[in-house]
Amino acid sequence: LMKNIDAQWTRIENRHGGGIPDIYGIRDGVVIWLELKCIKQNSINLSPLQISWNYNNFRNGGKNYYIVRDARSKVIKLYDGDKGREIKEKGFTVPCIVEISPPYDWQGLGDQLFDENSILHNG
Repeated sequence: LMKNIDAQWTRIENRHGGGIPDIYGIRDGVVIWLELKCIKQNSINLSPLQISWNYNNFRNGGKNYYIVRDARSKVIKLYDGDKGREIKEKGFTVPCIVEISPPYDWQGLGDQLFDENSILHNG
């Protein structure tokens, strides 16, 4: 993802908890946070701190997402940051905002992630 989407990326090495997402990205003044998950079955493992951080950031106008990749099918799904509790409970079956399969449309995914028109989610 970081190699394929043009942006300034910073991988967050958070060994102390707190729920801060895995990756910070900025492009053309638009800042995003990404929580990355890989699954082998339907369930998506999220901690209560991850759910809380993402939910609160999203509800305060931040741009943050869960990106979940199924290791078997290679399908990648993108969820808004307020969907943590739902995807933890219901897994990969929760409706997503974007679903891509190989060969991946990295340009399209990047455009969706950094869409400046969707900065205010609850506006």
